[in-house]
Amino acid sequence: MILDCHTHRNPPAQEAIISTSPIGFRAQGSQMWSVGLHPWDLDLFCSDNLRIKDEIWVELVAAAASPTVAAVGECGIDLTHGGILATQMLAFRKQALLAERLRKPLIIHAVKAHDIITGIKKDLQPEQPWIIHGFRNKPTIAEIYLKAGCWLSFGEKFSPEALDITPPDRILAETDESDLPIDKIISRLEESVQKNLRELIKSNGKIFYNHNSPI
Repeated sequence: MILDCHTHRNPPAQEAIISTSPIGFRAQGSQMWSVGLHPWDLDLFCSDNLRIKDEIWVELVAAAASPTVAAVGECGIDLTHGGILATQMLAFRKQALLAERLRKPLIIHAVKAHDIITGIKKDLQPEQPWIIHGFRNKPTIAEIYLKAGCWLSFGEKFSPEALDITPPDRILAETDESDLPIDKIISRLEESVQKNLRELIKSNGKIFYNHNSPI
């Protein structure tokens, strides 16, 4: 059962998917993970010609194929702190294609990049879910992502208006780097919409176990 679709807490993190880089990745028991190249770190992962270094890519593919890796990411595009846009776009597309090949969801870090992310999604036409993690933007941006078929994951800081317009079958929850437990975050989401969301989020979390068939 997954309630927390994205966290940076140390293992063990029950009912959670821990996000990490592929460098030195080691599966630990039944703990679930997501593995990807964060846009903030691409200067470490890419060569001077903007390509992901071969040895890094080999590590990422091997890690992402692990049975305890539920999703690829976080990866994405950050126009505030992400560095060279061309590098970000190349790295993001390559990881999106890897997620398709492995039939696993894509966890996306997106900052001021909704037009780029949705444009790439339209181009690639992925079958696997694309999840915008830590969504806290205004409802007009939420509508753009939702129209493109993306899921939204809400954390400690969120827009009540954006949460309110998100279809129930595309709502996820996360702790990310928050000190709050996932149960507290879900309670805050429930208070905002005046609905019970725990069972819904649990049901939606099953997507992470269904990566061996198209979703």
